[in-house]
Amino acid sequence: MTAYLLALTVGPVQEFISAARRTRDLWFGSYLLSEISKATAKSVRDHGGALIFPAPRNSTDLDPDSRLNVANIIVAELKESDPATVARAAKAAAQAHWRSFADRVFRNNQGVIQPEIWNDQVDDVIEFYAAWRVYSPQTYQPDRAALMRLLAARKRCRDFLPARGRPGIPKSSLDGLRESVLRPSREWPAQSIGRLRLAEGEQLDVVGVVKRVWVQEGGSAPRYPSVARVAADPWLRSVDASRMGPLLKACRNLGNEVLYEIDTSEECGSPQYAAFPFEGTAVFRSRYLEFQREAQVSPEDLKPLARSLADLTCVFGEPSPYLGVLVADGDRMGQALCALQSPDAHREFSRALADFAGEARQIVNVHSGVLVYAGGDDVLALVPMDRCIACSRSLRDRFSESLAIWSAKTRTNLTLSVGLAIAHFMEPLEDLLQYGRAAEKHAKGPRLDDSEQKQRDGFAVHVLKRGGGPVAVRANWSTQLDRRLQDLAKWVASCAIPGGVAYELRKIADLYQSWPLDTVKEAIQTDTLSVMKGKQPRGASRMDHIETLIRERVTGADSLRGLANELLVARQLATALSTQLGESL
Repeated sequence: MTAYLLALTVGPVQEFISAARRTRDLWFGSYLLSEISKATAKSVRDHGGALIFPAPRNSTDLDPDSRLNVANIIVAELKESDPATVARAAKAAAQAHWRSFADRVFRNNQGVIQPEIWNDQVDDVIEFYAAWRVYSPQTYQPDRAALMRLLAARKRCRDFLPARGRPGIPKSSLDGLRESVLRPSREWPAQSIGRLRLAEGEQLDVVGVVKRVWVQEGGSAPRYPSVARVAADPWLRSVDASRMGPLLKACRNLGNEVLYEIDTSEECGSPQYAAFPFEGTAVFRSRYLEFQREAQVSPEDLKPLARSLADLTCVFGEPSPYLGVLVADGDRMGQALCALQSPDAHREFSRALADFAGEARQIVNVHSGVLVYAGGDDVLALVPMDRCIACSRSLRDRFSESLAIWSAKTRTNLTLSVGLAIAHFMEPLEDLLQYGRAAEKHAKGPRLDDSEQKQRDGFAVHVLKRGGGPVAVRANWSTQLDRRLQDLAKWVASCAIPGGVAYELRKIADLYQSWPLDTVKEAIQTDTLSVMKGKQPRGASRMDHIETLIRERVTGADSLRGLANELLVARQLATALSTQLGESL
């Protein structure tokens, strides 16, 4: 009997994950794609395929709602099954599982949906591609590589169904690909307004509606932590628990349909937010006006909440509106896969990646963040600003430990590059994701001004403030950039270093830019130390540490500019730390 290797991909990734305005869209889109991929993999297994990626450890790993997160690429070996038959069945399983989500949403929300437009779109969502080739266990390595080239070629020959656009119907606000399936808002049942939480003028297509309002049969809608809740976490942890009572009471009195209560269960929720299990909107007064419009409440309804918040901010200050968007990706994974000599080795490698993905959620939770997605070597998470650096380091170290044996077996240095974007929670969610991906790309490869840095195994932090230009720092993990940023942030937060000194260091760097290399080091260090010593700290002096840092790091204009950028990043991180220290920057 001829043996085959089969590879499948399921999508669309863009619509399920990237197109998002609310965190509900983002998290549920990731969950939805994983569940559809899981159903596809289960169909392959049930039709005689021996799964290679993913490689479930037991028969229940591919059940709906299992803890296994399945990526949208599936690889299997077929020893007795016809690949075309298996691929057709897998495609049908993917389509059926998508329809199980969509049909439930349609049944529960017919009052807001235009059925004729919904029916035009619902069967044209799933993207499915398959490729297979004959292989021998003795030539698994080149056969798998050829299979993946074949699959890539198949994806380029995409099938496009005829467009069925409707004139005069607005497009989806999330990605603009399809028309909105929503009826005019004046026709909606009253309970649907709070459930959809649409911004003014927002429209949703079939995928957008499913992501926004799907609920389990007989259950309530899952409650996901918002970006505002993640940003507010350092401030909420700084507030004395004994003084939180009035704020918690005001939140509960508004009701779950007005102010969502987050799922804090250990199994699938966010237990790290149990002390304040509500949307972060509640602690940002600047959001109250939009909150009133979306939740359909009056200013009078929010008065108890506003009073309790005002009492706390008088003592603990205002929460910072910034958070960290963490995007991580494994290095040299393709090289390691090419070195695997057998399906069994590939399965064990897949399981090692799955184990890391399972641990990633716990690592992010420990650092008070929320995991959006962890599929093998890919991680996307939202993390509070005061813990995002430590979370990045923990993920990187755990990845290296989990894959150490495979680094040795494949003679490949398997590492994790982590990009961290620090941005305002009011930025559009798609922009926050783009910022995180840009930081991850920078972590993978140094830029022209990142002198003497190596490719991969990198850590990059980008700060994108609403006022002022972006600041970026990047280094390989071996240089301890993360530890240095944490130390600098603590010194700035405790007023041992003035926050604004970085701008003066930039000016010194500009002055020395054209100096010859053989004379610049001593002069630039002398001037830098003079500026630092001239700044009288309000807190305990750290001048001995600062002087050591300057003599180790500053050798010319570029290195001084790099130190200045690190201080600017540290200054932003310090805004979260200073809240807990009771200081103000």
